[in-house]
This record gives sequence, structure tokens and C-alpha cells, in this order.
Amino acid sequence: MAEVIVTVNGRAFPISCNPGEENHISELAEYLDVRVRQFRDTGTVHGDSKLFLLAGLTAADELFEAVGRLEALEQEVQSLKRFYDMTNKEKHAAEANIAQVLDQVAERVQKLTEQVEGNVNRDAVIPS
Repeated sequence: MAEVIVTVNGRAFPISCNPGEENHISELAEYLDVRVRQFRDTGTVHGDSKLFLLAGLTAADELFEAVGRLEALEQEVQSLKRFYDMTNKEKHAAEANIAQVLDQVAERVQKLTEQVEGNVNRDAVIPS
């Protein structure tokens, strides 16, 4: 185990952690220290326990709010994926429909061409 010394509200605390997590633990402690100092600087909160409690509650509130936003974003992403999938299905259906219509038009043009060629050939045979 690794150990890092963090300072919150002017007090040093040794914290055990996994090797490589020291910087992360230090950053978390700095964040907590900022919150503790905010409450301390109001002059209305006294005592480390209450300062730490209020700072922890504030951090927990921020975490809950962030988790809520994350869940909302995940739902939006799922909704966009469903819309994308639906749009692709509709696109493929429209392409298939267009291909079918083009095939029908091509058949009709072919029949008309054959009729016109038949009439031209008949007219060529009939003496004028």
C-alpha cells in the first residue's frame, strides 16, 4: 500500500491508497479542503466535525446532481440511437420503394418502346 499525506482545514491526514493513486487522493483532498474553507470562511460554522460534514454533504449533493445529469444524458443517447435506427429503417424502406417504382417505370418504358417500334415497323411495311 502507498500512503499520501493530505491537508484539509490546515490539518494533515495520512491516507493509505493503492500505488499510483496518490495524485488522485491529493486532488480529492484539495477539493474537500476548498469546500471546508468555504464554510469556515462564512464564520457561521465552527468545529472540524461540522465543517467536514457540511463539506461532505455539499460534495455528495454535487455528485448526486452529476449522476442525475449523466442518467439524463444516457437516456437521451438511447433515444437518439432509437431515432437513428428508425430513420435508417425508414431510409432503407424508402430506397426499396423507390427501386420498385423505378423497376415498374423501366418495364413501362420498355413496353412503350416495343409498341412504338412495332408501330414504326408496321408503318414501314404499309405502302403509302
